[in-house]
Amino acid sequence: MQDADRTADQDSGKDTAQTHAAEMDRLLADVVALAASRKRPMRPVTVLIDGPSGAGKTWASAALAERTGWRVVHLDEFYPGWHGLQEGSEMVSEQVLRENNPGYWRWDWDANAPKDWASLDERDDLIVEGVGSVTEATVAAAKERGSVVTVRIDGPREKRRERALERDPGYEEWFETWERQEKEHFAERAVEADLTWEWN
Repeated sequence: MQDADRTADQDSGKDTAQTHAAEMDRLLADVVALAASRKRPMRPVTVLIDGPSGAGKTWASAALAERTGWRVVHLDEFYPGWHGLQEGSEMVSEQVLRENNPGYWRWDWDANAPKDWASLDERDDLIVEGVGSVTEATVAAAKERGSVVTVRIDGPREKRRERALERDPGYEEWFETWERQEKEHFAERAVEADLTWEWN
């Protein structure tokens, strides 16, 4: 590759990163504004962030938590194994967002078995992120505890895959197994989100 071509690619990469950062900033501002408009007195806010692997849900939830101080719950902590997307999704409404003794059993990915119980405070504002987090049941459970804002993030499949494997190289052998479950979730159980961001 010529130096000029390399420089052009680097500049393009910087432009893309800057564009994504600006779009993310706008998304987070919209989340905060919508959460404020829906806030019920003395009741917590729940932000549910859905989207396929590598879309940027973890990045978005970390940035939102930094901005707001709200606690983050990652579905990756409790999916019961590589075939457990639907069960993990159900755990959001049945355990994480329930009114009494909310929390979840962490999953030991090495032992392929449940680990310790992570307790949550029913009064905490929460950001719940992971594939399967926005369904009719999770939205209903979030409304029971207070107010809710739902978000869906997506991007091109190959770019998402690259990002996901960069974060966890061991995920490669499971990517398509998980992807099939994602497609089923979005086709059959996911509901439309309040806010969406699809990056290129």
